[in-house]
Amino acid sequence: MQVPSTKLPYLQRRAIVPVDVRPGRTPGQLPDMANVQGDIYYMFPKRWERFLCFTINNADDFRKALDEYFPRVTNSKKTMKDVQNIHDRPGGNLNITSHAIGFTRNGLNTLGIMEKLRDPHFDQGPLINEKAKLGDMAEYDEAFVSGNNHGVFIICSGSQESCLSESNAIKDIFGSSITELGNYEGRVRSGDGEFFGWRDGISQPALEGLVQARPGQRVVKPGVIIMGYPGDPVLDVPTALQRPSWTKDGAFLVFRKLEQNVLFFEDYIEKNWRSIPANERGNGVYLTDEERKTLFGARMVGRFKSGVPLALSPYKEDRQYLHPDKINNFDYSESYGRCPFSAHIRKTAPRNLGPHLTKEFMDASVIVRAGIPYGPEISIEERQEWAKMTSEEKKSAKCDRGLLFACYQSSIENGFYRQTTQFANNSFFPPIGFLPKKTGQDPILGGPKYDKTPLKTIDDEGNVIDDDNARTFYSEEFSPPEYESPNAEFDVTMKVKNKEGDRFEVAGIAKKLHPTANDYEQEFFVTSRGGDYYFMPGLSTLKS
Repeated sequence: MQVPSTKLPYLQRRAIVPVDVRPGRTPGQLPDMANVQGDIYYMFPKRWERFLCFTINNADDFRKALDEYFPRVTNSKKTMKDVQNIHDRPGGNLNITSHAIGFTRNGLNTLGIMEKLRDPHFDQGPLINEKAKLGDMAEYDEAFVSGNNHGVFIICSGSQESCLSESNAIKDIFGSSITELGNYEGRVRSGDGEFFGWRDGISQPALEGLVQARPGQRVVKPGVIIMGYPGDPVLDVPTALQRPSWTKDGAFLVFRKLEQNVLFFEDYIEKNWRSIPANERGNGVYLTDEERKTLFGARMVGRFKSGVPLALSPYKEDRQYLHPDKINNFDYSESYGRCPFSAHIRKTAPRNLGPHLTKEFMDASVIVRAGIPYGPEISIEERQEWAKMTSEEKKSAKCDRGLLFACYQSSIENGFYRQTTQFANNSFFPPIGFLPKKTGQDPILGGPKYDKTPLKTIDDEGNVIDDDNARTFYSEEFSPPEYESPNAEFDVTMKVKNKEGDRFEVAGIAKKLHPTANDYEQEFFVTSRGGDYYFMPGLSTLKS
């Protein structure tokens, strides 16, 4: 039932709030939340979390151990009650332990379950097979390299000790039937922020009939996240090959270990914040240096660190917009202020893109994000050592902190994969006209591609200059037509060579670039250390 908001201060901060479920108040065809694992949509309440990746050594022994483990698995109905109970009690008690389990494609195969789940990314095998397509260039952790990752246990709790104790209990239950491949521990930081300093998890989808939608929250059909219901792209096409019936109430989990180079990120902001002029606001109002620096970082993310959106508060942080009914109640029309097209939240959670992209397309692209930071806080000694490093050493430094990224969806193709390859890593997204316009990659999640363009800078004699300028062509003899408007566009044709000497003709629209707040070299601060695709079955499937 609905609980007065004054009794749920923590629930107020959650992006997903349970719906009124009194008899007669539940519309449409909805998932059986007593059969859906608890982290998939309502998300486990937690201060600490562990992801225990494993290999199955003996399928028969594993099945027997699974029977013993099964009572620990937490369903969504219990998770919803846990979240509400926490806030009915003074002090926001988090003395709750929750469990979930998922299997990779190779894990299902090992158990003799060979049926396809009708998702091209899950069914092709481990995530590492798509490493290049995702733009991941660094080495993966060993757990995600061999293809022997068969599954993951997820344990959430209010303390590090209980999380570790439950992890050890799982290993005792399964014994020699499994081998631990990796054990990743995360914790909620003070202020609920990730290591770059931004409050995380603000924008989540509202599933019709399952939550109370906040103003501005994207409302989608339940099957976008949970298999077997309207919104599931396989179910919605009756003529297509369907998923096995036992996938109903399940979901796909994408897990990634994302390493964050926090000090390099801080250096980047320090180096570039002066590109925002003090009179950026106009009308004779000047920003202080600290406000300009804060605004530069906010423009990379699309929000201030507190969560206040730039679309509502475009120059200075106005904390009235932290109210749950305001924090997501905006779009990107001009009347809502200025948020760069390349800003992280505008890339990964775009709004009002019609007529270029339909509402149905955007609804199908949403995911539920349930990640958690990992690693220690930055020490004084670490900052001192950092100051001694060269620029190249800083750029490529390995860091022991970041985000254990986790997201849920019924279609990896429509959700995680689309958000990563078509949105975040796509320099021409979001579409802002009927002709493509380059706005840059997501400054937080974007990354250089494996397959760099073979085109090189050519000097006046036709010689290749260097790789660093592979995407930049210089010609002092280039003379654009004279137009009255400084923003005039005109047709241009260039002839270029690649390193093999092949000649190409490039035709398109040219427009003079003017110095802006985005006129700086893009760097990348997040490195993927691997991950995998998992199927999170319904409890009835687990039990059977």
